[in-house]
This record gives sequence, structure tokens and C-alpha cells, in this order.
Amino acid sequence: MHVLGNMVEALEPDGRVLDLQVIRPNPTVEVDGQVICEIDGEPLFSMADAATAAIDALIHAGRLVEQAVDDHDVREHYRHGGELVDEFAGKKRRLPHDALPGLRAVVQPCAVRERCRLRMLQMQG
Repeated sequence: MHVLGNMVEALEPDGRVLDLQVIRPNPTVEVDGQVICEIDGEPLFSMADAATAAIDALIHAGRLVEQAVDDHDVREHYRHGGELVDEFAGKKRRLPHDALPGLRAVVQPCAVRERCRLRMLQMQG
């Protein structure tokens, strides 16, 4: 990956970088803490898997050292369901077609919750 190569080349010996990845399971849409539907995350996971594999290869080759890992939830908030639906228009990840009418009818705040992994990596000096 071109971007990864640039990142590694830009690091000073013993320099650190944070790597944020989306991870499985699929993201969910929530209203008042209740899951309304699940979003197919595979289009994003396939790209994330390739990036993770490239970084893992650098770790196994001894160029990077994984110093810390934190898995956590990230929520993106929307004023109402229509705003959420509009935000997903044209994206690779798709909301389930059968959930769209119900999501558009949601008038209260809602959120997309997805699992992420933050890794602190250090360049071997």
C-alpha cells in the first residue's frame, strides 16, 4: 500500500504512529440504545483487512512494534433517521433496503455504532 509505505518512511527511528481500524462485528443503527438494524460492513472490512495485513507484515518483519491495543465502540450521531439515511447515500456500505422506510420515519436522535481498534505502533530504531 502506497500510503502505508509513505507513513513508515516518514517515521523517525523509535517514532510512534497510531493506527485506527474498523473491526468486526458489523456496525449497527441504534435509537434510544436499541438496535434498529445492522449495516453490512464487508465493503469497508475488506479494505481494512488489507491494511491490517500490511501493518501486521511490518510487525512480523521487525520494522514496527505494536505497543498498545485498545478495542472500543465509536458512535456517530444523527439528529434523526432521515439525516442518517442521507449520509449513507453513495457510500460503499449500505443500509438494509427493507429498513429504509422505518429509518426515514425516525424523528428522534439516532446513532451508528461500530467497533474500532486503535493500535500504537513504534518504528524499530
